[in-house]
Amino acid sequence: MRARKAGNTLGFLAVVLMLIAGAVQATPATDAPRMTPTLDFVASPYADFLFYLLHRDNANFPDLRASVPLGDVKELNTGGFLPGYAMVSDIRSYADLYRLAYTYDNSTALVAALKQGESHFPAFMAYWKREVEPKEQETIAAWKAQEAKAHNVERLEGLTRLRFPYSAVKVAVIALGPLGGNMQNPPIMFATMKDASLPAVVGYDGTHMMLSGHADDWKKRAKAAQAISLIYAHGGTSYDIEEALCLLMQAKLPATYGSGADHSPNDSGDTPRRVLLRAMERDWDRYRGDASINAVDFAIDETIRTFGTAGVATLP
Repeated sequence: MRARKAGNTLGFLAVVLMLIAGAVQATPATDAPRMTPTLDFVASPYADFLFYLLHRDNANFPDLRASVPLGDVKELNTGGFLPGYAMVSDIRSYADLYRLAYTYDNSTALVAALKQGESHFPAFMAYWKREVEPKEQETIAAWKAQEAKAHNVERLEGLTRLRFPYSAVKVAVIALGPLGGNMQNPPIMFATMKDASLPAVVGYDGTHMMLSGHADDWKKRAKAAQAISLIYAHGGTSYDIEEALCLLMQAKLPATYGSGADHSPNDSGDTPRRVLLRAMERDWDRYRGDASINAVDFAIDETIRTFGTAGVATLP
């Protein structure tokens, strides 16, 4: 009996070792070449309708309100991410929107708005197919061609010296939504067609993803706590540091191949964010010439340099 048990034990160990060996072989080599992150361009009438229904966004289509009036539907300042979730959830019917809304904490108000808006959706869909979809598809076609030539995420990695945390990311072209914004699970960037370019979208949202994607958190880096404390003392927050860097890359990525302005669109007034953005613009050549630091270290150093002294950054 003892010999039989020993034989069974040895057999079990042999199977375990075979499984381990197989797992080791299945594990990619650490020096395996990394695939270039890919962009998948998408559009959805349901996401566009939600932006219009909840927030009345129609800047790109001024005649929409006359074509699809929503005077009997209350405008909401909630459910900001619902259009995004509609995009990543591959919504295919109006009924699917109800199921999505029920996942929200404030589902009662959202469901009520959906019920009020349902009778208007056929008219919106007719308008969307006639006016909106062609322009969205035109934008997607142009951006696909641009991406094939430029590989924007790869360029952003080179510019920031940071690794993009995802192998693929959706780019949602939403004609009726606000410019900017992203979600990381699943990864998706949102962009309107108005005053937007693909490198500007990738520069802004891609940098946000780099700073917080997966387990990354730039606030844990060396000297980050000091930088945050200094900008906080001047009325800012840690988000101002991150946002200033993203705005910087929104301008610098297009500029790498001669598209767009070299300087960032600054917010008005001498806010901590704008002061920091000016400082990074001023010292951009110094960053580019120092390959030992990445964009996060640059933003942290500039925050300490700017708010740790009495000096105020100015553009050259």
